[in-house]
Amino acid sequence: MYEYIKGEIVHLTPTQAVLDNQGIGYLLQIGLHTYSALQDKKEVMLYTMYYVRDDVRDLYGFFSREERTTFELLIGVTGVGPSTARLVISAMTPAQIAEAVVTEDEESFKSVKGIGTKTAKRLILDLKDKIDRIAISDQEIIIDSDKAPGLKTQMDEARKALTALGFPPNKISQALRKIRQDKSADTVENIVKQALKLMSR
Repeated sequence: MYEYIKGEIVHLTPTQAVLDNQGIGYLLQIGLHTYSALQDKKEVMLYTMYYVRDDVRDLYGFFSREERTTFELLIGVTGVGPSTARLVISAMTPAQIAEAVVTEDEESFKSVKGIGTKTAKRLILDLKDKIDRIAISDQEIIIDSDKAPGLKTQMDEARKALTALGFPPNKISQALRKIRQDKSADTVENIVKQALKLMSR
């Protein structure tokens, strides 16, 4: 219904934001990461999703497209409604959610209030084949660009090369994460070679 809304913040809490756009106040439900991103800002643009179900009509706002996509994927999982999805995106970034799915890390999901073993398993199972839709944001977490801008560029180039070779995004993310943790490569060529070895196991 709406792609985004740009306006002045007239009210902000950890769960809601009201944006004034040409005299109209839009009430948006938000998560904690978006709330943090809005601190000390006057005018902002939030990506939106209009949620309609039974007698519920809510407009959700997100600071990034990745967060919105993640939210949409979460509410598509059986048994996960918008309230639970908002708790997940408040506790974890899109990249962390992608990582938890790829590595089948149930404990990360279970650390979120209201999510037990059954729901954690369902999240991992249902999102496994869809995670490539948010895997791009994983690059932001794999390397801290402020601390290692050169290595981030090498990882990005290696990711592009591996994608061109036809490997699944989730496999690529898992391999690059392992290489980063081990600090076992320092050039694009070496990163690609090691990733190929890891993905062939």
